[in-house]
Amino acid sequence: MAYKRISPTSQIEKPRRNQLPEYGQLINTMQTETASIINDYIRQYIGVIGDTPKPGSGIFINWDRVLRSQTYQELAWYDLYWELEHDPHISAIMGNAKLNVAGMTYNIQPHVEAGDKQPIPRNKSIADFVTHALGRTKFFPQHLYDLLDAIGKGFAVSEIIWEITDDGVMIKDILNRPQRRFQFDAADRSLRLRDTKQPYFGIELPDKKFIVHRVSTQWANPFGDAIDQSLYWMWLFKKTVMKFWMQHLQVGASSIPIVKHPASANDKLKAEALAVAEMIRNGAFGRIPDSFELIWAEAKNAITNAEAYSNFIRTVNDEMAKAVNGQTLTSESSSSTGTGTMALGKVHQGTQSSRDTFRARGLEATINATLIRWLVDFNFAKVEGYPKFTFEMEAPDDMSTEANIVRTLSAAGFDFDEKELSEKFQYTLKKKQPLQLGGPKLGPDGKPLPPDQQDKAPDDKETDLKQGLDDAKDDDKNAESIEPDDKNI
Repeated sequence: MAYKRISPTSQIEKPRRNQLPEYGQLINTMQTETASIINDYIRQYIGVIGDTPKPGSGIFINWDRVLRSQTYQELAWYDLYWELEHDPHISAIMGNAKLNVAGMTYNIQPHVEAGDKQPIPRNKSIADFVTHALGRTKFFPQHLYDLLDAIGKGFAVSEIIWEITDDGVMIKDILNRPQRRFQFDAADRSLRLRDTKQPYFGIELPDKKFIVHRVSTQWANPFGDAIDQSLYWMWLFKKTVMKFWMQHLQVGASSIPIVKHPASANDKLKAEALAVAEMIRNGAFGRIPDSFELIWAEAKNAITNAEAYSNFIRTVNDEMAKAVNGQTLTSESSSSTGTGTMALGKVHQGTQSSRDTFRARGLEATINATLIRWLVDFNFAKVEGYPKFTFEMEAPDDMSTEANIVRTLSAAGFDFDEKELSEKFQYTLKKKQPLQLGGPKLGPDGKPLPPDQQDKAPDDKETDLKQGLDDAKDDDKNAESIEPDDKNI
């Protein structure tokens, strides 16, 4: 029996032309989501959505486990996260994470066409207009800080109030809105506002009105990834242990007054004895009848027990710092004790810088896709390219190193463009004039000639040297013209 040899080509079935999708089907497939939440076997939305989902037919379900299952006193949902961020330690680390980005210097870079080194005048004027518009906005860095609230809560929303001025359509104000006011459409992830008419599903919002900044590791989740979800349990345990620690300090940190009374004392006498002890405990004073005896009870291992509470609080604070800043070595070795080494400091700085850079790049993308684009569209027509909002995150160049490179290349025979060097070193650079000996050249009146005539006028020393050479030539000619007199020899 003959067997067919198996080869890679024999295992691949060639496609049949009649089974290939039509162009229209291909375009429709490529422009729509295939693995969307609409066809997920785990329901992730609320609403009635058919095979062809339309905006407004459903909203996402927020799967945040803390927001769905936890309450603290009367607080729930994002109000609970607001309370969490009021913790002094969380407020400090979260505030630093926001300020490290919102405090950066920002620039508006004009659009540069591919292949060009410099922007055309129109693109430069558009960038100047955007710079002016952001500069007149009330404390623009504060609005950046508000959008960075997405670090803790997953997403942040700010509403733009526009105004028409003589300069064009400008930003009157930017108002940050609480996250509990918003939902996201299940079909197109658009923002929906929960109001008195639609307190749950929300209403459709106008275009170019609301900025949504999101911090998310999964694009399928429009609510973002809230770091506060990771901080919640540490925060709750910390508050509980703090309560027990305070009770321990009340009981075990100092001696407890105990008033002894006769065994036959009536209820009135017993109540008076307790009142005396309470006065001594709270106010450090009291009175004791002759029939009472005062003794002091002290807790054993009070200091050791207090250290257990302190160590737990430090551990919790370290865990929360790692959740926000990402450090492991630095948080555990430095945060708890307040001490560290230079090596730990460098590791801390490197880790923190990478986090700040990632967060800054994300905020740049949000501002460029929303505020910058909307501002340009309102004021300019037929825009070929939009300016870019960028943070200055790179360390300034070492000018001494750059100068050494220029000096080395210049000594090797290379020349440089004066304009490029001036932009690089931020100085107006010009090539030096040849060194002139003897000072400035003088005119017939003995005064220095103007700079434009210095090269034309002969130098004094050059004149003296030329005159000396001419005199020497005349002497030689005179010497040749004298014939020797043989009679006198």
